[in-house]
Amino acid sequence: MSNDNRGAGHIFENDVRRIARQLWPHAEFSGAAIVDGREFDGIFDTEDCRHIIEATTSRRKEKAQQDIGKLVKLVRKNQRSCGTRAVRGWFITRDEPTADQRQVAKLHRESVNILSFAQFQARLVDSHTYLQLRDEYAFGSVRHPGGDVRSADVKYVPLDLVDLNSKEVVSCTRIVEYLSAGRVVVLLGDYGAGKSMTLREVYRDLKRRHLRDRVSTFPVFINLRDHYGQSDPAEIIDRHAKSIGFAHPSHLVRAWRAGYVQLLLDGFDEITALRIQGPWRKLRENRYRAMEGVRKLIREHPKVDSLGAEAPPPPGLLVAGRGHFFDNPAERRQALSLPSSAAELVPNEFTEQQIREYLETAGLRGFVPQWLPSRPLLVGYLATTHALNNLGGSSEDDDVDPAAGWDLLLDRVAAREAEIEAGIDGATVRRILERLATKARDTQSGLGPLTPETVVEGFREVCGYAPGDLGMVILQRLPGLGVYHAEEARIFVDEAFVDACRGGDLATFVEQPFDFDTALVSRIESGIGSLGIAIASRRTENRAHAEGKLNTAMEQARQYNCPYLVADVARLIIAMGCRVRKETVVSGVLVEELELGSLTNDVSGLQFSDCWFLRVELDSNADVAKIPAFRQCYIESLEGRVSRRDLPHDKFDEECIVEEFVETAETTTGVLMLDLPLGTRVCLTVLKKIFERRGSGRKENGLYRGLDQRARSLVPDVLQVLKSEGLAAPYRRRGETIWLPGRDRRRASRMIAAPNAEKDPVLVRCATLSG
Repeated sequence: MSNDNRGAGHIFENDVRRIARQLWPHAEFSGAAIVDGREFDGIFDTEDCRHIIEATTSRRKEKAQQDIGKLVKLVRKNQRSCGTRAVRGWFITRDEPTADQRQVAKLHRESVNILSFAQFQARLVDSHTYLQLRDEYAFGSVRHPGGDVRSADVKYVPLDLVDLNSKEVVSCTRIVEYLSAGRVVVLLGDYGAGKSMTLREVYRDLKRRHLRDRVSTFPVFINLRDHYGQSDPAEIIDRHAKSIGFAHPSHLVRAWRAGYVQLLLDGFDEITALRIQGPWRKLRENRYRAMEGVRKLIREHPKVDSLGAEAPPPPGLLVAGRGHFFDNPAERRQALSLPSSAAELVPNEFTEQQIREYLETAGLRGFVPQWLPSRPLLVGYLATTHALNNLGGSSEDDDVDPAAGWDLLLDRVAAREAEIEAGIDGATVRRILERLATKARDTQSGLGPLTPETVVEGFREVCGYAPGDLGMVILQRLPGLGVYHAEEARIFVDEAFVDACRGGDLATFVEQPFDFDTALVSRIESGIGSLGIAIASRRTENRAHAEGKLNTAMEQARQYNCPYLVADVARLIIAMGCRVRKETVVSGVLVEELELGSLTNDVSGLQFSDCWFLRVELDSNADVAKIPAFRQCYIESLEGRVSRRDLPHDKFDEECIVEEFVETAETTTGVLMLDLPLGTRVCLTVLKKIFERRGSGRKENGLYRGLDQRARSLVPDVLQVLKSEGLAAPYRRRGETIWLPGRDRRRASRMIAAPNAEKDPVLVRCATLSG
């Protein structure tokens, strides 16, 4: 026998002995023995039986005859000397016994049992039954994005996982290798980043290796959210077994202690200790206490020293949760008792290609809008709830507005968080997020930070009472919030997410303007973006007497002495096509975007004084008498007019400064003067207009600006080409068609930068258009 074969045989014998010690714990210190000058792989004495074992990796009949003959001789000798105790021989084969091996054993079936290693291990724990039952139970937060747990068999799109220490990109296959080598792996990520999906993929890979490759270890996937208040590892595994309907929970515990279980622990941020209420300054202590069960599972997970130096590598362990649950990495490592060799991984968001691959698995192809978020969970919600089905459609019923998409996403994300069952529903979780987004506006960035006390205060304002145990868990893992500079404070980490939340609270203010705390609104120092205004508009437009409520809310914001809130409601009035009933001055605010467009509703009662605008849109066909007045304002870019002389002097005073007129006659003329077919030139002009503002889209009438009659006649055909190529898609908002840019900005940029060199199908098709 070669050294390799001898080594494999020795490891196999050790595996068999480890199982035997768990099967017969009274003989835990027993093992190999020499009797009458002959070595036996194991002799284990219990109160009522002596078990004699021979284990082999050989499939030869001669080896079976030799080992079984040796067993039979010792069994018969012991039967004469052991009195009332039974004596049983065990012949264990690494692979399924051959017909010859079974035939040899059959001749001595009264003395010897012949079993494969898998059958012998099944006496310790029936791993096949466990895995069958586990497949029928929820995997952490993996849900069909439409909300159906039972239909959660969503295809896994591989994520890029980055090692925080080495900065190396790690795949699921590499994680399996880490676990097979006995390493502890920590997977960290924000909401919807794909942690549970990744764990499930690792589980499936380990399961395949166990069943197909007959690897002795098998995965046990535990949802930590099911183990509220538990701190004993055996109790956690026992309850997990009962939860999935496994008939012998103690067998699973026994298999774990014997080193046959690869533990996958999902959601350390979803458990808490009892009596977690109290001052936030004690929260770190409470989190440490809450992690006791996880910490003990990691500490007591079998290691080399517990299995013996000659044993194969110990099983690995994978634990996952939200990175911002802890204040910093040091607290996380201490609370979880992570070894220094632990690999800490974070998933990247979807790339453009991964988004397309994910959508294609849901049966969606073609246009992918720029505003679509990159988190797997959010992409999944939009895809499987059919929110993206009509992208690129042309009917007035199509609802692909970014505000509509984000409104849906906030509802779904909040409902997902409410599954912790803290006695509050998804709508309430969303209201908490929206209130915290408003509280974050007391900083110039509008993102935070939010102190722990502020977070609790937001909960109390919405719910009317202080958070309990599970309420505190929700607050510590709220989606969209991250740790601020390794401190206890939290900060919003996604601009679009926080703006969508701000819009929801603005709609609440319009509905209940007298119920807001004066201290809350008086501290607001930043405005709402165009997405927030659009969401507030969606939430407000179906309510009765919207115009009256909007004007009342704007007057109350003025009484609160909050110019930013006055500006927010004013922009909402403009967006919703209502009129301003009372003269109102907005002073000293920074406004991201003011869309006056082809304004027809009367908002002449508004005056912006000493304000800073990043962008103002004012079409040439707007009713000038109805637009607001601008006094001593600074406007970075003004769209729709070509020069200072093109502005109405009674609306823009001499002290107003316009840094840039975006669509000067020269800009459009420059493109139209290129030595290219007219259809190509019109295509380049339209691309520039659609893609110059990331994600927000462009009103269709604005795409005609600066073009002569012949060029204008080609715009509809150019738009259809862009739509069919997935570069743009229309939707309707209050009677206006708006064209959204797709995510493939690089493709558009290449065409604009080098129209002569690019052979893109879009340019080829547009070149053939004629007016």
